[in-house]
Amino acid sequence: MNTNKPVSKLLLLESDTARAEAIAQTAAAHDCVCVPVRREALSAALKTHYDLGGVLLGEDFGGSLEAAAAVAVALEAERPELPVVLRHTANEHSDALPEPLRRLPCARWHESDAETLIAALEAHVFSHDYPDPLVDGITDMTLGRLRGLFPSLEVNWDTPSIVRDRIIFGEVLTLIPIETAWCRGWLLMQTEETPLIELLPPRAGRDEASDFRDVNGVLAELTNLVWGAFRNRYLGNARAADAAGWGRAQVQVPLLINHRRRYLSFGSDNPQLCIKYRLACPNTGREVVIDQRFVFSLGWSREGFDETAAQAAAAAVEEQASGELELF
Repeated sequence: MNTNKPVSKLLLLESDTARAEAIAQTAAAHDCVCVPVRREALSAALKTHYDLGGVLLGEDFGGSLEAAAAVAVALEAERPELPVVLRHTANEHSDALPEPLRRLPCARWHESDAETLIAALEAHVFSHDYPDPLVDGITDMTLGRLRGLFPSLEVNWDTPSIVRDRIIFGEVLTLIPIETAWCRGWLLMQTEETPLIELLPPRAGRDEASDFRDVNGVLAELTNLVWGAFRNRYLGNARAADAAGWGRAQVQVPLLINHRRRYLSFGSDNPQLCIKYRLACPNTGREVVIDQRFVFSLGWSREGFDETAAQAAAAAVEEQASGELELF
């Protein structure tokens, strides 16, 4: 899908199929994509989906309150960063719920009142606003750099998503800090090694096949190119940033990487903006996914984002690069 309005992927844990379909329709109307999962398939689903925005849990999932409580405990152990929203029967007192169902969900909603579900999604899934012009600008600059690096490949992208998972995708990952007058954080690019090796063009003047070093090099180059484009477009006036206090006593938070668990934390609960780009060879059908994340974990000001100023800055950079800018 080539639309740039972000969505969020939610695991939908409901035993009743008709109820699950109704919930999915309500969620879809509010930019959430539900993935229904059976109780026996939950463990496999958590391994497959590394880019979730949350979980919708029915209080009778698995057949009883106790079974649903056990699922809540498992989610807390496996993916504690995911917000769990519990469907609770309105005519039952919350004290009747098992302790895990009272403690672990971030919110409860009532099936008889869909507005309570919508309010929970707005509060705990879409609590971070990534304006559409920003997402448009990011995809535009990234697509341009991808097509420049891989001119013989078809380049497409998935609908951007809001992700609260902290699971690493693939084996190769690059990080670079980003900072403007209205945001501070990280640009992250990650991919799988073997699929990218298979799509790399032959190396000029060398007979050896591509290896992991070539993957490292091309992903680092892509990251640098996207970072440079982002910087040129969104850097803004450095003096304005300093006037707003961004240039003074900036807080730094250490990154935490657990290789065994494939876990990466940026030290904040801010959701990540995730865009997946798909590169495919038209001759062989081979494909690789480049997973791009923007994590504004150190500073974010939605009000400070000014797309008009960004477009003017980008135009000025292009004019300077082409030599068409005249100074009087």
